[in-house]
Amino acid sequence: MKQIIFILLLSLVSCNQSVKEKNIRETKVQKTETIQEQVDTLVTNKKPSILSSALRPNKPVVFDEIYTDTLEFSDYYDDADVYLLIGKKNGIDVSLVYTWDWMNNQEYNFRQGDIIAVQWKMDSLVKAGDEEEIEILEWAVDARKITSNNHAVQFLSRKIAYDEAVGAEVNTMVINQSFLQNIIPQEKAALGLVAFDIGNECEWGYDSEGNSRVLWCQIVSALDLGHQCSDKQLSFLRKWFAKDTVAMEKLRSCPTMPNTATIQTTFDEILIQKNETNKTITVSYKVTGINMRESKSWQWSQTDVFEYGQDFIILVNSQKSDLTEDEINMNPDAVENIDPQNFILALKDHILNEWQKQDNFDSIKITFTNNVLNIKDNEGFTLSNYDFNEVVINGTNEPQTIYLTLTNEGGGAGGNVILEETYILTVIDAENFKIGTLKSSLID
Repeated sequence: MKQIIFILLLSLVSCNQSVKEKNIRETKVQKTETIQEQVDTLVTNKKPSILSSALRPNKPVVFDEIYTDTLEFSDYYDDADVYLLIGKKNGIDVSLVYTWDWMNNQEYNFRQGDIIAVQWKMDSLVKAGDEEEIEILEWAVDARKITSNNHAVQFLSRKIAYDEAVGAEVNTMVINQSFLQNIIPQEKAALGLVAFDIGNECEWGYDSEGNSRVLWCQIVSALDLGHQCSDKQLSFLRKWFAKDTVAMEKLRSCPTMPNTATIQTTFDEILIQKNETNKTITVSYKVTGINMRESKSWQWSQTDVFEYGQDFIILVNSQKSDLTEDEINMNPDAVENIDPQNFILALKDHILNEWQKQDNFDSIKITFTNNVLNIKDNEGFTLSNYDFNEVVINGTNEPQTIYLTLTNEGGGAGGNVILEETYILTVIDAENFKIGTLKSSLID
């Protein structure tokens, strides 16, 4: 019996037609105290409530005390009810609630890798929609940059998120919005050239007037270069790469690669690093390609080095790794491409259908919550309790057939027993399955 490993395939989803502007609250922080040159010190003494914080592990922290600590800035996270400043303290990820407007105040517009001094305190937060639930969190009172680290900034990464449009979790791009607030034209040009002929979640749509059919791509939009192959995009890149004959030749034609293309590529990661002393910009990126017709995928990594001046940028070096290729099954009806939750729901329905064949079915109570199926008799005794979160899925010699094993705890008033039940499921297509009982055994 071989174990089935379900692999989450790369999901190429739609890109936004324009970059969403974040609504930063206008509330201004009353600075409790100007940050002094000395850091990592206790500033005041107030209430004696002892707490703990990842900012100062293994040390007591007092409620409403003002502390100052140095952090390595990572990003701002503004997509939740609470705005968070994300950073690292001694290599450990930390977050603090903040309220300042970093988009319109350069003093708070930090870059990834900046070393910053943060004045903070432990304070209460009332959860949105539940005034009775209060959390004690780290609140940033003030912050300033101490120095800039010459580290590469992660411009693009990927995360798994639920997409309402497709009704499933997808692997989608995430662009560093705080970096975009500090971006210089030369960095914008370097990223624009890198993304010029590699897919970046592009989707057909219409121009701003709603007339012409155009291709909107996530990176192109994030860089404020319009749509793919737009006059705005091409004129900007041609202006900055006017001294680069190779780049100018590349820009003579413009590729279009929608996320529905049979053969396409996409970014898994993009890092960018600027060296002001040497006047260079280095862009390192990882790419995955996919050929749905031939059920193949391939990956490579690449590093492009650009030299730049006040009004130009030139690609001076490019190193690309060897390709690695994989065979993939793009058939949506293949076992490995079906969400395991579909198997669970089908098995639940099969078990209930078997119960319906019993004479007392109309008198029993059935609940199914959080993937747990509970069946009770009319006196409240549990007849069966299946926790589908603990289902074990195993393969068989048939590629479209699997085994599903789970436990059933029940027995009614006579006392509970635990059974291990194994079912055999054959995939007809992605939504239809044939299920039968294979065996059932008592667990001591």
